[in-house]
Parts: sequence; C-alpha cells; structure tokens
Amino acid sequence: MELANTLYGSGNEQIDFLRTVRWIDEWFTLVSTEHGVTAPAGMGRDAERVRMLRDCVHSLLSAAVDGRTPDKVPLERVNGFAAAAPTHLRLDWTGAGGPVSRWLDTTTGTTAVLGRIATCCIELLTGPEAGKVRRCQGPGCSLIFIKSHPRRRWCHPSCGHRDRQARYYRRHLTPGAFQ
Repeated sequence: MELANTLYGSGNEQIDFLRTVRWIDEWFTLVSTEHGVTAPAGMGRDAERVRMLRDCVHSLLSAAVDGRTPDKVPLERVNGFAAAAPTHLRLDWTGAGGPVSRWLDTTTGTTAVLGRIATCCIELLTGPEAGKVRRCQGPGCSLIFIKSHPRRRWCHPSCGHRDRQARYYRRHLTPGAFQ
C-alpha cells in the first residue's frame, strides 16, 4: 500500500516520491525503520524496477478500488516479481515458547525486497481485507488505504479535516464572499 502511495495525485498533477535514486534510497530506509524489515542499501540503483513494481501495484489497487478488472500487464508483472523471490514457511521451536513460524526469502537484495512487496500486494488483494481497500475522499487526495473503521473515508485525519472544512465553507459562504 505504501509503495503505491508514492505516486500521488492524478493527471498532470502527479508527484512521484520515487523520482530520484536518492529519494528511493531514503524511502526504503524510512519504511525499513518503521516496519522492522531489512531493505538493502542502494535500492535506488534498481530504480527502474522499483518504479515499475510501484506502478503495477498502484494499477492493481486502483482497479480493486474502482471495481474493475485490471490490465493484464500489471498483473503479470506483479506475479513475475513475486515468482522471482519465492519464500517459504519455516518452523522453529523455542524451548519455552513452543513452535513459531516465519517466512524466509530464498533470494537476497533488491529481488527479495521487491518480491516480498509483490507478494504482499497479492495477499492484500486476495485476503480478508481485500474489500476494505479504498481511495481517500479528501479534497485533492489520491492515496489508497485500508478502511479500518466503518465510518472511515480518509487516509489520514488531516484529509478528513480538509474535507469537513470544504463542506463547511460550501454551506456557509456565499459566492464572492472573498472579494
């Protein structure tokens, strides 16, 4: 989800938060820190593949939000990224804690990270939260989020605040009030 949201806006007003190698490296460092995953240094060296996966994930999530069938190309590319970095479930047994499982990647580096992201996209679109994927209804916002509350309509409280303000001004201010 977060990778897809690095492409913000629509049409000519799009902002690409992965437009430079440095920005890609910084984004993966930030996400690695926030989510406790390990992304190798220098993810930006593979900028074309990173952006390609981002665009495909964004396309698939947008299709899910819009209730339409996605194009075949993004679907095939996400499947290709996932296949390039297969994972397997490993069972470990700790003395006092009992059995625990964890996913292990069979590859390393950029391939493993992009494969894991592609796999997460597949799991999201086919898992129990698939029906909760939404586009933010905040004015001018294009971000996609998982609806965690029945009344949630925005990706972030700040978008909700802007939406409420816009509705207030539409109801209470007459045309030409700012002239």
